[in-house]
Amino acid sequence: MLDAIRKRQRTLLTIITIVVIVAFAWFYNPASMRRGEGPGGAIGKLNGRTVTVGEIQKIERSMPLVFSLGMQGLVEDLATEGRTRDDQSLSFAWNLLLLRDEAKRLQIVPSADQIRNTEKALPQFQTNNQFDPAKYQQFVDSALKPNGFTPADLDDVVADNLRYAGVSRLVEDSSSLPESMFKQQYEVLNQKMSLALIRFNRSDFEASVQVTDAEVQKYYDQHKDTLLSPEKRKIELVSFLLTDDQKKLSDEQKIAAKKPLADAADTFAQAALQNPSTFESAKEKGFPVIETEPFTLEQPDKALSQTPALPRAAFNLTKDNPISDVVEGTDGFYVMKLTDIVPSRPLALAEAKDQIIAAIKDEKAEAAIQAKAKEVSAKITAEMQKGVSFVQAAENAGYKAETPEPFALIDPGKSEQLARFMAMNAVELNPNETSKLLQDQGSSVIIHMIKKDPIDEQKYDEFKKAEYAQQSGQYEKIALREWLRVELQKAGRPPFFGHGATG
Repeated sequence: MLDAIRKRQRTLLTIITIVVIVAFAWFYNPASMRRGEGPGGAIGKLNGRTVTVGEIQKIERSMPLVFSLGMQGLVEDLATEGRTRDDQSLSFAWNLLLLRDEAKRLQIVPSADQIRNTEKALPQFQTNNQFDPAKYQQFVDSALKPNGFTPADLDDVVADNLRYAGVSRLVEDSSSLPESMFKQQYEVLNQKMSLALIRFNRSDFEASVQVTDAEVQKYYDQHKDTLLSPEKRKIELVSFLLTDDQKKLSDEQKIAAKKPLADAADTFAQAALQNPSTFESAKEKGFPVIETEPFTLEQPDKALSQTPALPRAAFNLTKDNPISDVVEGTDGFYVMKLTDIVPSRPLALAEAKDQIIAAIKDEKAEAAIQAKAKEVSAKITAEMQKGVSFVQAAENAGYKAETPEPFALIDPGKSEQLARFMAMNAVELNPNETSKLLQDQGSSVIIHMIKKDPIDEQKYDEFKKAEYAQQSGQYEKIALREWLRVELQKAGRPPFFGHGATG
């Protein structure tokens, strides 16, 4: 029996070791090494002190260790900015440095005993719910040392997680979702509404718009600095795709078939990041390579048009960083190399004429709609003050109001498009209240709230029991992220993030 337990313990530790190694390979992106002039180079300032590249890299390297210890919440909550893995790692590092400063200011300083006791309580080091020194040592020897970590690095990660727990508890405990807000959100989604709409179709107004040559010339003279041809890109595209037979597999089988393709694409991308000339040997290695014609973001080359992420990724590339990350498509993976940029140039009057005419027509039509809407709204308001209903007042003003069947936003029925439009424009009206003029696709709309039915209080109570705790937790996480954003600005925002970063 004891032999069986020991065997399972070794298997468990082997799995943990593999997880750490894989995570290390996943997070330790060579691209991050390009952020400065060596580890001692300054990357920015925080609370008046200089932060070096080495400090940032050390924190980034600790991320797989954080995950292997089951502390992924630390990374998930502190990696607040950026869409790429590299940007998110950088965001995590800055926020962790900020968290350490704030924890010290708030006197949340883990003691040596706290750190030691927390480590002993980690599931990885337990046998029969007791700390097992042998497991701890096995983890040090097989998971830490091979990846350049020491027990002190383990202590640092545990201490950071304790700081994070203490600070986040302070922020979140003071940021619970107000029950009144929770109920208001429920009412917005669930109250059945009776609406009336007046729609001003743009085509009706554009039909009467005339544009003269003199207006075209005047517009061109006023805007010629901004009338530019679109920038174009030219790229080489290396594909790692499923075979025709593999494309016919089930979704689950496709996932398995795509894994070696993902590995090959990642290996190729990393090699190309270090040496862009790798692209020149792609054909020799059996990878299909396509060279596009110059294309715009709005009209991508046909080789890219089936995967929407490719054109966007292509326009994120620069001459200094010409190699893309791996881009996933339906049937495989792609890596791109930027080969040429055709810059924008000023357009001649003849080239820009159609664009100018369309812009002038749009301006005139919009002005006409605004004027008509103002006129109609004034007439309706005057009529309603006399006790006339909105629908009748609109008819008196020359417009027949649309009156869809009553619906709730969460269950719109036939009015799904209208419900989506109201949600996108944050239309929240009280009974007998009218919206401002809103822009819809191909038209402009005024919405009037005739009435709202009260919610079913019993259903609300059931919903509250089931959902309030979870939504309050999400609200608290948002509060923590907002707190981090504000405090980071106060402390001195980092000077840059890569493409896709929001901060």
